[in-house]
Amino acid sequence: MKLLALRHRLLPGDLPPEGWERKQPSAAALRRDVWVALVVMVIAVVGMEMILSFGPTENAPDRIPSYLAMCALTAPLAVRRRYPIIAMLLLSGMFMGFGIWMPQVMVQLTPQVTYFVGLYSAVTWARDRRSLRLALAAVILAMFLWLVIGITNAKLLFGTELDLPTSIETSGFLDPVIAYASYNFLINLLYFGGAIFMGLMSWRGAWQHELVVEQADQLRAQSAELARRAVIDERLRIARELHDVVAHHISAVGVQAAAARMVQPRDPQRAAELMRGIEDSARQAVGETRSLLRVLRHEGADESVSTDPTAQRAPEPSLEQLPALMEQCSRAGLRVELITVEHRSDALQEVSAGLGLALYRIAAESLANVREHSTARSAVLSLRSGGDTHGEWVEVEVTDDGAPRPGTAGSGFGLRGIRERAELHHGLVDIGPRSPTGWRTRARLRLLHSATAPSTTPGVAS
Repeated sequence: MKLLALRHRLLPGDLPPEGWERKQPSAAALRRDVWVALVVMVIAVVGMEMILSFGPTENAPDRIPSYLAMCALTAPLAVRRRYPIIAMLLLSGMFMGFGIWMPQVMVQLTPQVTYFVGLYSAVTWARDRRSLRLALAAVILAMFLWLVIGITNAKLLFGTELDLPTSIETSGFLDPVIAYASYNFLINLLYFGGAIFMGLMSWRGAWQHELVVEQADQLRAQSAELARRAVIDERLRIARELHDVVAHHISAVGVQAAAARMVQPRDPQRAAELMRGIEDSARQAVGETRSLLRVLRHEGADESVSTDPTAQRAPEPSLEQLPALMEQCSRAGLRVELITVEHRSDALQEVSAGLGLALYRIAAESLANVREHSTARSAVLSLRSGGDTHGEWVEVEVTDDGAPRPGTAGSGFGLRGIRERAELHHGLVDIGPRSPTGWRTRARLRLLHSATAPSTTPGVAS
């Protein structure tokens, strides 16, 4: 637990889960590692030659062994991402071996940077983290022992004694041996700790980047799914609207045409009125159908400045068009009585455009069903508003006292459309026969969603 708390202090944030493996770089990136290693090798050899050229001849290393040591120390960089743990172990072994054999070479900048990169690459690219931890523990332990032995027994390793001044010859407060050992330990701690810390940061950054990419892909897929569902919902809405338009107007045309055919021989004036009703219903059906289908067209940017009057979409029907709907039904031979009951004044006038359209379509579909599937010659259209513990509601109900007309079974899409409209407004639907005869279609839609709405029981019209 203490080690975990220390890790959180030194490296705040979440680390990748156990078993997560970083994706290996592409083949092109691995080839670039080879070229980078060759470039570094050339730079190391040239740098070594410069040091031999301006450095003192005393204790200078041999030229050829120095070149070979530089090439050997930089060669593992070619596979630092393909085989990161192996590259780190090779560099560690050569670092200690050449440090004993040619210490003048190992104190140069290039070997130090190369080994740092090897440690960093192992931590950030190793896929087997358990093997990495074991390898790092072995390397750190070996380096610690090598450092202790080098400080305490320099003659055994380097063939020389540590030439340290006495405490009288220094200007510091610490003992020279203690200060020298502490300084070396501090340098190595920063060296190894920095390489491991930077490697862990890069490893965690790769995991976080992968998470971000996955989340972006999920968001992209979800956006596409939402767009697809929106298109489907719009198609269903248009199909529902088209069905209501066709069911209302075309059924009225059929009923009026049949009535006109029957009364034409004995009452030509009545037949002419019915024909005018057919004309009006057909014109309205065409207009509403064009208005609905126009939303399927993708016009250009100049659509808003079109001068074609038919290009403007007609307003959607609402409760204000109910008298016109009743008049159309009357011309088709169905007398409709309108009853309104409000639990407070102007409640029906506060109905939103979407809710008003749903109520109008439900009433039109219900009356069309009466004309097509019932023998009734009259119907009652009731509009009510009220409230309960869930908020305010508005209700539309169509009732008749006729019997089912034989051979007029429908497709069921009209009743499905009524239920779908009610669901969109968190409403309930009651559709079924009355006793002793007749049919009732009732839909109660939510007007307001308020837990504090008045709980009022509306009157019931019959």
